[in-house]
Amino acid sequence: MSVPGFYSLVLEDADSLAAAWLPFLEPGGLFVATRRDHFLGEEVVLLLQLPDGEKHSLAGSIAWIGADDLSGRRPGAGVALDGEEGQALAETIRRIVGDGPTPADALLTRC
Repeated sequence: MSVPGFYSLVLEDADSLAAAWLPFLEPGGLFVATRRDHFLGEEVVLLLQLPDGEKHSLAGSIAWIGADDLSGRRPGAGVALDGEEGQALAETIRRIVGDGPTPADALLTRC
């Protein structure tokens, strides 16, 4: 059995949370900047601090992978929030960032 990857995210304000938020993933997800090799569906653990200082530790799964390219975008992965904890965290994030971009707009900014 493999050990899941761990990512620590400290999101200091609503803008940084909104920039990492991936509303097009179900129930929601977060962008993690990384150069690590991952595969779709791989389980990872997120250690997350929200702007209000609230801390969370929860499971997620790799939903998409963005490779390093010539466009200057950061390589990374989209982590879908898993389970009941993920659903509750997604609701909390939606309250903080508001409606935010539409799923299509959010996806286009990541491509």
